[in-house]
Amino acid sequence: MTRLENQTLALAGMFQAAVIVDEIALHGSCDSEAFDCCFNSLFTIDAETTEQALGDIAHLARGFEALGDYLGGENRSPGKNIAYYLLSILKIAVQVLRDQSLSDKLLQGLRNIESNASDFNLSRGSVINKIDGLYQECISPLSPRIIVRGEQNFLRNSDNAARIRVLLLAGIRAAVLWQQLGGNKWTLFWSRKKYIRAARHFSDQG
Repeated sequence: MTRLENQTLALAGMFQAAVIVDEIALHGSCDSEAFDCCFNSLFTIDAETTEQALGDIAHLARGFEALGDYLGGENRSPGKNIAYYLLSILKIAVQVLRDQSLSDKLLQGLRNIESNASDFNLSRGSVINKIDGLYQECISPLSPRIIVRGEQNFLRNSDNAARIRVLLLAGIRAAVLWQQLGGNKWTLFWSRKKYIRAARHFSDQG
């Protein structure tokens, strides 16, 4: 797989997280397979390939679609909320990359959650709540704080809030991976059409 294809997979993971955050915030529910793909990506820290890190390509379909919409031009905008989440996720990812102690804390936190889930047979809800706690400890204090916009009755629901933070952390993880693979604002600009073609190729495969 080429570097650009690997970058495209990481971008799709980030885009998918942003899209599903918006779904939960506006509707109180989301595509379960798309959520699971993001959720599972938080526990593939030692993956040897980008595909292994982000999960089944078929389950990144929402991410590929949003990537094409966002990079395809003004007439295919994914919406202001999603664009805001994407930009915020990228800004936070830069901070995580630059702060080794924060990066180490996040990695160790995820390893501990994974270990506890296995050792104590934790329910999925308990794991989501632990990831939520890790996000609030490590990411919430950073600036800019990501403000999720949507229906207040959905946002006030603690389960929805926890799932949203899981997705945001998955998006940050994908954004960090994209930058580690050489992605930056200039590659987004100069390689826009190549990213779109690669996303379509992966969508066809899925």
